[in-house]
Formats: sequence, structure tokens, C-alpha cells
Amino acid sequence: MATTQEEEDTPMATSEQSHQLKDTSKPSKPQDRTKSNSSKKKKRASKDSDSDDESDSDPSHINVDFEFFDPQPHDFHGIKQLLRQLFDADSQLLDLSALADLILEQKLVGSTVKVDGMEGDPYSFLSVINWAMHKENPAIKALSTYLLDRASNTPLSPLLTPLLSATPPENTNTAIILSERLLNMPADISPPSYKMLLEEIQLAIEDNEPYSFTNYLLISKVYTEIESKLPISDDETTTTTRPTKRNKLSTKKKKKASTQTFNFHPEDDFFISQVDKDEAAVVYSYKHEPPEAAADAKRAFQDFGILPKGRMILLSREAFEKAVETMQP
Repeated sequence: MATTQEEEDTPMATSEQSHQLKDTSKPSKPQDRTKSNSSKKKKRASKDSDSDDESDSDPSHINVDFEFFDPQPHDFHGIKQLLRQLFDADSQLLDLSALADLILEQKLVGSTVKVDGMEGDPYSFLSVINWAMHKENPAIKALSTYLLDRASNTPLSPLLTPLLSATPPENTNTAIILSERLLNMPADISPPSYKMLLEEIQLAIEDNEPYSFTNYLLISKVYTEIESKLPISDDETTTTTRPTKRNKLSTKKKKKASTQTFNFHPEDDFFISQVDKDEAAVVYSYKHEPPEAAADAKRAFQDFGILPKGRMILLSREAFEKAVETMQP
């Protein structure tokens, strides 16, 4: 499967400011508990409402149909790769194969986005892990242990620890949201993905399935800039003549890296805007954080290196549903 690797690409991310995600699809409410071929939804990747003639004459615009499907058994490797991308340097601490299997086994909730029909590779996925249902699963135990470890010594810890304990508070059930997409995928696919997820959860509840959640824990990813230690050349053109003083490495002062945290997923801003307290959203460093030299190497076409980090956002059911409603076009 052709996937986009973070180590090779510059992230198409945005800063932590509110973004309006534009969606040109109009997904309808599913009519039964699983999505069928006849009910698949399509949307255009193009953010502009260009006519077909304009698209044909402008090679910089490519129209792509994105289709939403239930996860299929042959999606295993694609979803596992996206999970590896989501957890980045710490992916080795988790059983990604078991997590991918669990996502595939869930027939009531979750979706993938593809461009080559049902048999194609998933370019994106969105799923929910039912904590109460799967807390004894070894892979989910390992995931909860990891999340609690990364939340330790943060204001989120006292809120999250009881929810992910062996005996959570009575009448609580936490949903762990796992979502990732290839880095060059448009953010426009997020609103319909989350809207369909809520519709699927509601249908499951109507069928007396245990999908009534009181809290949602979203796992996401951000990055910060680091000042590059790689030399900058004043003249990058090749020459067969002896290098002159002008061609030597510049000693001019480099720009200072921003201390701001940037989103890989612009939709994070909608969820953060619904957080009642700052304690419910934290950015954490990876346990196996890559050395600065590795982050510096990711600075292609940029002045700064890219240092990925993780993010957790804990929301109530009401806040999560409000965020999904707000992000709709």
C-alpha cells in the first residue's frame, strides 16, 4: 500500500486557531446498522467550487472522489500503518496489530475513506474504542497504561485516571477516539466522518448496544518547531568553478523557531473550543522522543525542524457532540 510517511514529508498542518472546515458532501443518515455499497457517500477533495472546464484547463486542480466505507478485513495493513503514524515514536510500545484487528471487528461504528472503491487502500480511518466493553483486552490495557503514563504529572491525570481504571465510576463509559489520515489528505473529510460516527453510535444505542458514552477521549498529534542546526547556503546552484566566498555557507543569523504548538489535524480546534477546563486538553512528549537531529532532518522547504508530540482531549458527551455539530459546514 502506498502510504505517506511522516519521516519523508513536510506536514500540512495549521496553527492552533479556529478553522472552518469546508465540506462539499451531504452524507445522509445510515438506514441500517452497517453501511452498504448503495449507501456509500462521496465528496470532492477540491476546496474550490471550480467548474469541470476550469479543472480541466488548470493542471494544479485535481478532483478526487472520497468514499466512506466500513473497515474491511483487507484494510488491516493500511489501518495498522495509520496507527503507527498516529502514535509516532511510541508506536513500538503498543500492539498495533491487535488494535487494528479490534477496529476491523467492530461492525457497528467506524469508517474508512478510500478513492479506489471498497477494495482500495484506506487513506483515512475514524473509530471508537468502547472502554467498558474492551478494557480486559490486552491491547487496550496496554493503550490505557500508555495514555495514563503520558498524562501523569499533568492536570489531565486526576480526570482520566478514574475513567480508565479497572473499576471506573458508576454510570460512566469512556470512548477512546482513534483517527488518522495520510498527511496530504484534505481536512474536509473530517466533518462528515465525525457526523457519521455520531449517527452510528445513536443507531447502536437504539439497538440496545452498549455504546452510550459519558466521555470521549480523543488521541491526536501536534508538532512544534525547533531551530535548525543544519547549515544554510546563500547560493544553492551547482557550479563547476571553484567556490567563491559568496558560495560558502552563510553565517547570517537564523530565524528563531516559534514556541507555538501546531496542529496536524485542524479539526482539533473545534474540540478544544468545547473544553470546559484547560485540564481536559494536554500536549505530551513521546516517551521515545526522536533526537533533535531527526526532527531537524524533517525541515524540507522550511527554516525549522519538526518535532512531533501527542495530544489528548477529554470531553463530555455533550461537548463532543457540540464540537461535531460546530465543525459541520
